[in-house]
Amino acid sequence: MPAPVVPPNNPGTHGKESVIAIKMNSGDPWIPIGNVSEWSLSRAKDKVETTSLGDQNKRFVMGLRDTSGTVTSFWDRLEDVLFDASDTDAGCFMAIWPSNSSEQSFEGPVHLDASIKGGVTSAVVIDTAFVANGNWTRTSMVAATGASGLPSGPGTFTPAGAMPPANLGAMSAVTANPATPWTTGQHVRLADGSYAYWDGAAWVAGVAP
Repeated sequence: MPAPVVPPNNPGTHGKESVIAIKMNSGDPWIPIGNVSEWSLSRAKDKVETTSLGDQNKRFVMGLRDTSGTVTSFWDRLEDVLFDASDTDAGCFMAIWPSNSSEQSFEGPVHLDASIKGGVTSAVVIDTAFVANGNWTRTSMVAATGASGLPSGPGTFTPAGAMPPANLGAMSAVTANPATPWTTGQHVRLADGSYAYWDGAAWVAGVAP
């Protein structure tokens, strides 16, 4: 079986771009947490083994998701939202944006524990652990609605944070900018690693000749 097309190595995202926010009630505005140094989120599922005689490999059925995570931040003497959230038995809501330049986020209700520590050679730190208190949602990748060709290199998709369409067929919903035929070298790179350009009437595979 032939290997698939090698995907593009898209730019990575530095952790400094992340944003963590909390709100006490679902209708409240999000309160960004400052001084965050680290965070983690696990979306693991329970796995129940169903291996039987004659199987050539173990088998499993999937149970419920067990969303949990941690947030580490430096203590802010002017902000107490983390301890407010840990004090309530009703729980709160948390949202995580891996990048402040993308609309993709993970959010949902949580029960939260917060602890604080410091030392003679360290800053005062708040360690927060949380478990989901209901269903979490993951916002879909922002769909591209437009594409612009650049004089050199791959063009860009809009709106901001939009992900490249999966393949040439998926470009049918994307509006070209400019709408006139793209000039030599202009193109956009798709999620499958291929290229496409606008010939004035349709999206065509490759780079504008």
